[in-house]
Amino acid sequence: MNTNTASRMTHGEKLVLRLLRSLDTRRYFFHYEPILLTEEGKTRKPDFVIVSAKYGVVVVEVKDWVKLKGGDQEEIHTIRKDGLTASYPNPYRTAEQYAYALIEGFEQREELWRKYRGKRSLKFPWQVMVVLPNISQKEIEQFEKKRIWAPHVVVGKEALVNVDSFEKAIATLPWQYQLDKSGIQPETLDIIREVLKPYLVVEDAEGNPVGTITRVQERLISEPVTLLEPQQMALPLVDAKPLTATESLNEEVRLVRGVAGSGKTLVLVRRVRQLAQRYPDSKQLVLSFNIEIAKDLERRIGLPPERVKVVHFHKLCRAILDPIWRNPIDKWNWMRSFAAEEIAQLGLPLEFILDELFWRRERGLYSDESYLTADRKGRGYRLDKGQRELINIIFSRYQAAKEKHIKNGIPWYDWEDVGTITADYLEKHPPQEQYPIILIDEAQDFAPSWMKVVKLLLQPGGSLFLCDDPAQSIFNSYSWSQKGISIVGRTTILHVPFRSTLEISLAAHALIEADENLRQTEDRPEPDFTSYELGTGPKPLLIGCADEDAEIRFVNQQVNDLLDDDMPTSQIAILCPTEQHTHRWAHLQTQGIYVNYFEKMKGLEFNAVFTPHLGEIFMPDDDTEMISRKRRKVFTAMTRARRKLILSHQGELPLALHPLREQEVCETYAI
Repeated sequence: MNTNTASRMTHGEKLVLRLLRSLDTRRYFFHYEPILLTEEGKTRKPDFVIVSAKYGVVVVEVKDWVKLKGGDQEEIHTIRKDGLTASYPNPYRTAEQYAYALIEGFEQREELWRKYRGKRSLKFPWQVMVVLPNISQKEIEQFEKKRIWAPHVVVGKEALVNVDSFEKAIATLPWQYQLDKSGIQPETLDIIREVLKPYLVVEDAEGNPVGTITRVQERLISEPVTLLEPQQMALPLVDAKPLTATESLNEEVRLVRGVAGSGKTLVLVRRVRQLAQRYPDSKQLVLSFNIEIAKDLERRIGLPPERVKVVHFHKLCRAILDPIWRNPIDKWNWMRSFAAEEIAQLGLPLEFILDELFWRRERGLYSDESYLTADRKGRGYRLDKGQRELINIIFSRYQAAKEKHIKNGIPWYDWEDVGTITADYLEKHPPQEQYPIILIDEAQDFAPSWMKVVKLLLQPGGSLFLCDDPAQSIFNSYSWSQKGISIVGRTTILHVPFRSTLEISLAAHALIEADENLRQTEDRPEPDFTSYELGTGPKPLLIGCADEDAEIRFVNQQVNDLLDDDMPTSQIAILCPTEQHTHRWAHLQTQGIYVNYFEKMKGLEFNAVFTPHLGEIFMPDDDTEMISRKRRKVFTAMTRARRKLILSHQGELPLALHPLREQEVCETYAI
């Protein structure tokens, strides 16, 4: 509830609001001034609608009358503070009219109705309540005796002493009947919420309703930004120097941590829209890890760039560094040309060696000694002293080569240097544009240098909204303290994997549960598979193929079957372990099928997902930590699927994927 809404509330409404906020949120929720539409097209706006899972639905009318003089079933006469008499429509009748309008809204949802004794009736009872905060219950009883008000429907100041007295007043309303112990079922509560707030409906890419924004998600979407709320104006600081990224910004941080498919991105998108409506003069910055996520976010947010800037991190940095920009060097080719001997001696994948160099730079391990003694826990490969010394040789040679090529005072740099270069540039050249609100999707993959850039672009006291899932980190993993962000007491966890069916979620999480490293990932949210909100569907397919030709034939046939069933090409994805694998599926990409490799799949979702070539992702010399990292990538690929998941491999199923066999997957073979 924003400040403007609170400022127009009466004293009595504010009192009721405080009590409602004190009720047990597991059993109650409420809405202030929902807009109800009647069959005649008229709107009705009751003060509150309370929904109790234990009792039913209550429509509430609040009147701040000081003294009652008399009345009848149509009008109530009052004495105002100035001593004059005023007459108003009987609030009991008004509340009933609001209730009838709400019932008309319920008529639109067949799921809320049942057959009872041959008649159609709601699955829950409803009642009205009139709250008179300044009137005693004894006075109210006089009106009840004259049948102006039904007994126990109008409550006075005694019912508003505390939350217990208020809840007792709800319990003693003249309910038509009592619900059984199970109360209103959760799925029914969600539909009631949708009637009260139609914007809570979640739709898929085709516009079909697929669920409801949860109450936790709704709260995250609606949180105000303190910096932008009306407040006392502070005196300006005289000769204040711009803050650096290492100085305190007193930023307002909210971390939304959730399991794969729990609606983190949905919350971010809805929050951006909500904030744009609430603070129309404030521009937001939305950041993503890669270009695919940025495009998807921009489409889903649907607001012009002058209101919301949606961009992936490296594109943002390129724009900032425009005066000194130079094309980053190709580190892969440099390594093959100038460190081939050391790479051969190490016997490790080049991808890992490059990742190790980036990790060193992010941790500030520039000297040989600091690297030799550094704690590398969780890095994927355990390196002995000799291997670390080889890494030192490669690192020193690479750094020296970059320093030899200076332009505009900036040495050569690769894409992984861009975050550090941008942060250094911003500290010397304060940004022309800072943002009061910055939101980041897939924030677990943002390195410390990236977050330094983010903090330099955030207005002091601004809002930082982060979405992450440590279990999906397929790049470098750093704690939030290493990134310079305090999240203690600022984290909300989403546990239900709404995106995928129960069968897909169980299969994917089997890889996590079977892996000690992944299972013990710090701050990993635990999935909730018991929620009624989880849909069910076909079991994932695990297909063993005789060779590559058999695998390609099988996937082609499965894709054609989906297209014959009118599944849009945009809802089918081929997700491969490496970029090289994607070339084998170019023929499907030309048809509009999404084809990409694991590092490009973050934040995306599809109705059907194929993950071929799984037999080629694991190597014989992978240690337990490298196996964990690769399992995490497979897990992330699997959780991109909403309804249909097909995993395939050539030859024997890798041992690292055997946990899939313990789940409800259909394993078969293709030749």
